[in-house]
Amino acid sequence: MMLPICTACGTQYSESAQAPVQCVICEEERQYVPPRGQTWTTLQALRQTHTNTFREYENGIIGIGSTPPFAIGQRALLVRTDDGNILWDCIATLDDATVTMIEGLGGIDAIAISHPHFYTTMVEWARAFTAPIHLHAADKQWIMRADPAIELWDGETKTLGNGITLVRCGVTLKAEPCCIGPAG
Repeated sequence: MMLPICTACGTQYSESAQAPVQCVICEEERQYVPPRGQTWTTLQALRQTHTNTFREYENGIIGIGSTPPFAIGQRALLVRTDDGNILWDCIATLDDATVTMIEGLGGIDAIAISHPHFYTTMVEWARAFTAPIHLHAADKQWIMRADPAIELWDGETKTLGNGITLVRCGVTLKAEPCCIGPAG
């Protein structure tokens, strides 16, 4: 059994004997299937070819990205607050060095994801840090790997209780939460 990861968008799917024929995320109109067609990898294989780098954008905001870039080149942000750290969006690569580095920075108390192109290996991240994943209920259909760590929220805002409020914005026919900002 394997947990396949789409190489085009980075989404990890539920455990199966073989990879899906197509990626639901890539088939959606805002993404694409590369000319080479749909291909798959696993987290174990990704750990052999990719590492993560960290960049402090400003005090309390640390970017985490895969090197070389993977999938659509996602970048996650570790938002550090006095009340705990929040991972904003996910990237597919998660290895022991990344876990050690983030634990040294105080760990992750919650994961919030702007939209399905950043779901990647969110379950792996949640399990590594024993953190809940906050997803807007409007995007439930895009969850390709269900897990008890996933907490769906409704409405226009959700306060995480540590000075951070999630805001559902960019409302369209396929509304997705896409912003994070200070509570207030």
